[in-house]
Amino acid sequence: MKRLLPKRSTQTRVSRLDHPMGEVRVQRKSIRHLYLRLDPADGSLRVNAPRRVSDRAVRAFVTSRAGWIEEQRRKLANRPPVITEGQLPNRLHLFGEEHALVWHDDSTPRGQVRQEPGTIRVHSAGVEQGQALLREHCRREFKRVLDHRVPHWADHMALPRPETRIRRMRSRWGTCNIQARRIWLNLELVRLPVEAIDLVIVHELAHLVERGHNARFYGVMDHAYPEWRRWEPTLSEYGIIGL
Repeated sequence: MKRLLPKRSTQTRVSRLDHPMGEVRVQRKSIRHLYLRLDPADGSLRVNAPRRVSDRAVRAFVTSRAGWIEEQRRKLANRPPVITEGQLPNRLHLFGEEHALVWHDDSTPRGQVRQEPGTIRVHSAGVEQGQALLREHCRREFKRVLDHRVPHWADHMALPRPETRIRRMRSRWGTCNIQARRIWLNLELVRLPVEAIDLVIVHELAHLVERGHNARFYGVMDHAYPEWRRWEPTLSEYGIIGL
């Protein structure tokens, strides 16, 4: 499965505001409250805000958190050195939420990955080990979600629970082996909101009912997951980047 409908516009708006504490990156989305976090890579400010909140209200919110911001920046200044190789990404979405990726040059042979709110820290002895550790962390997190979501949708669609496997794919979000009743899901789905992951799961399960992409197939999808069209553009927005 790659795409189902034409791409639509993104559901969030991003802007930047000047503030005495530093430039603030503001992402407006369908939420009720303001949320502030620091980018661990450089201490910059990021705010998630409801769509209708004014710039003035965002600035006041940041000002009210000045003490917390200063404390967090002091902590960042005392953190271990960060790997700076250009080929390492500094951002990663997990289940639709953006996380800062912080790479620590660590001599620990096995290395480790630590996930904090808004941040993923990779401690490794080099680039290759760090990338492998991050990929394995993503695989574990994805499996944790699939172990719940696939049975949920199979039961909802009155289907036997299929064998489910994860693998890296260059051009597809998922595939289905109808004879073996096995579905494969792209590891990169871990970056998407759970609702978009559900879309791919339902799509592959629908192939266990109808092999082709015909009216019956889409009828199965509409009956099982009426909101699937809302989330289809998300697949195009995120794309497959080669995690």
